[in-house]
Amino acid sequence: MEQNIMQRIDSAVERLKPELTELTLKIHDNPELGKEERKAVEWQLALLRKYGFDVAEKYCGIETAYRAVYKGAKAGPKIALLAEYDALPGIGHGCGHNLIAMMSVGAGIALAEFADEYGAEINVFGTPAEETEGAKVVMSKMGAFDEMDVAMMSHPSMESTSSINSMALCCRTVEFFGKTSHAASAPENGLNALDAMINFFNLVNALRQQTKPDVRLHGIITDGGKAPNIIPDYTSALFYVRSSKAAEIAPLLDRVEACAKGAAIGTGTTYKITPAEVDFMDTCSNMALNRLACDNMEALGVKMKWLGDEAHMGSSDLGDVSYRCPAIQLNSGMGPLSDGRAYSAHTAEFAEKARSREAIETSFLFIRGLAKTAVDLMMKPELLVEIKEEFAKLKR
Repeated sequence: MEQNIMQRIDSAVERLKPELTELTLKIHDNPELGKEERKAVEWQLALLRKYGFDVAEKYCGIETAYRAVYKGAKAGPKIALLAEYDALPGIGHGCGHNLIAMMSVGAGIALAEFADEYGAEINVFGTPAEETEGAKVVMSKMGAFDEMDVAMMSHPSMESTSSINSMALCCRTVEFFGKTSHAASAPENGLNALDAMINFFNLVNALRQQTKPDVRLHGIITDGGKAPNIIPDYTSALFYVRSSKAAEIAPLLDRVEACAKGAAIGTGTTYKITPAEVDFMDTCSNMALNRLACDNMEALGVKMKWLGDEAHMGSSDLGDVSYRCPAIQLNSGMGPLSDGRAYSAHTAEFAEKARSREAIETSFLFIRGLAKTAVDLMMKPELLVEIKEEFAKLKR
């Protein structure tokens, strides 16, 4: 039976290869920034409609979000596959979202016949702007994933790994307000907002020594003054506060604010801290689902590096989904560059690799693995029981 299922998945993916390859290359070669991904959405929805999916556009009130649903002939688990498709400014698809869209759309279509036979509802969610505002955060708050039994996706990387546990993230604007004066002739009349900002950065640098290894504090000055002979009355910075667990973010924000307060007191200025971007929860990968998916990838000949509960030093809006339903994000390894060099995400080299034959062929393997995992959940209800029992223990 297992061999027969895999043969049928293989056949479905083989039939889809030309259309899926065209889809991923079109998205790659026509990069669109977050919430501007109109062409990418149009191409995905055309393919999903062709294969019988009912489509809701502008999902959750987001212009370039969508939900495509295939309801099988029998009732069964609700499977969510998450597509991303936004690009990076100046780089294009330097995070491989063209491949993520192809994998989720491809796995969704390949699963339709199994949903009819064994019972399932297949949901492909289009989730825009992962690189910026993180549409999954808003979609999660609006309940988009609350009824899903599982949510799955795969993200291109240099190596193939189990699901990533990404960090919780808060972005804050930090501002200081002082008083201008001539820096040479009347410095005693000024209150230097730049001194306050520099002191704030120094205090945060000292704070780093007294934080856990899984904490990251980093920022930039976005306004440092107007001229060297004018004492600045205003400065601003953008700061990221990250931790492997969302529950630990609030105390960290309190300590960062204490640094701003101290810097203001020491310079006679005032300060303000306000949210600048959408906050991301940490990703709590469901280990039972993670193990099942990795076992299926290994059966396909893909060596999967097991990360377990290890925290990945980055952030993703998938974290918010993982608090709403059992979720995973595998890494699909694209291999090194043609000359053997390593590379990292958000680079021109990554964008180049994301349209290569090797990357696309690897993505087809992950389509197979995601599809096989979903069929396992349709055929073996006890697997879903284990996954949900683990999810029920998650502290929210």
